[in-house]
Amino acid sequence: FVLLWIALTSIHRIGPQEEGVILRFGKYAGKLSSGIGLTLPAPIDKVMKVDVREIKTIEIPKGQGENLILTSDQNIVDLDYSVRWSRRNAELYLFQMVDPEETIGEVAESAMREVVSTVSLNDTIGSGRGEIETRVQQRMQQLLDYYRTGVSIQGVAIQRADPPAQVNDAFKRVTAAQ
Repeated sequence: FVLLWIALTSIHRIGPQEEGVILRFGKYAGKLSSGIGLTLPAPIDKVMKVDVREIKTIEIPKGQGENLILTSDQNIVDLDYSVRWSRRNAELYLFQMVDPEETIGEVAESAMREVVSTVSLNDTIGSGRGEIETRVQQRMQQLLDYYRTGVSIQGVAIQRADPPAQVNDAFKRVTAAQ
């Protein structure tokens, strides 16, 4: 029975997209790369598997809602966008953030507001979207690296950029008249 227990709790299979994080008495003790790894038997060592290649997406705003942001020319734009991210460092990802998705969402909103506040409404709803997406991605990565989150931002995509619903009809009439 003891030999079976040692064999079952000491040998770990880590998938090709995973990293294994070894916890010795609940404290970080090392990593296991993909393949077969050996550790001390449970309850001394515990292995947590983290998929480091999976790309996740966060939609902002969540559900049906408005995400109003002020532009540099004092106009308001309603933006819907998504952020694609993945785990880069399993140790940091597991132990530096309490709620990773919430943290990434807050950083995304902060970075988007920072970047959009420096561009005009016309750039935000028109040809400047690509530059905004790139700048937001870079700023998010800077902040998340500073926070030591172990997360990599794969991309930011603006799905919708419109004036607020209350003035959208008037804005379309002004644009058509111009």
